[in-house]
Amino acid sequence: MSTTRITSAEAKTKNASGTIIAGGTAQELMAANKGRGGFWIQNVSDGDLWINELGTAAAAQPSMKLAAGALYESPVTGCTANAISIFGATTAKAFSAREWTY
Repeated sequence: MSTTRITSAEAKTKNASGTIIAGGTAQELMAANKGRGGFWIQNVSDGDLWINELGTAAAAQPSMKLAAGALYESPVTGCTANAISIFGATTAKAFSAREWTY
């Protein structure tokens, strides 16, 4: 079996970092992208943030909770092409995020 390895020089990275614009309201973090190879999001604030690639993020399932300082990285075996939503209860909570395409 042959494995093709993509190098970081071949990946195009997009910065999606920001802050919660309106506490208590979900916002789009990343638009739908069929070419997305992967993404990561780190909560760099002091409050919980929630992300959802299935629909609108909220402080409940099926959203995924990112506690302060937590990092989520999409699986190596596959990544959603869906839009990704983020939710925070308080305005101005910060996050760092990247997505990459090949």
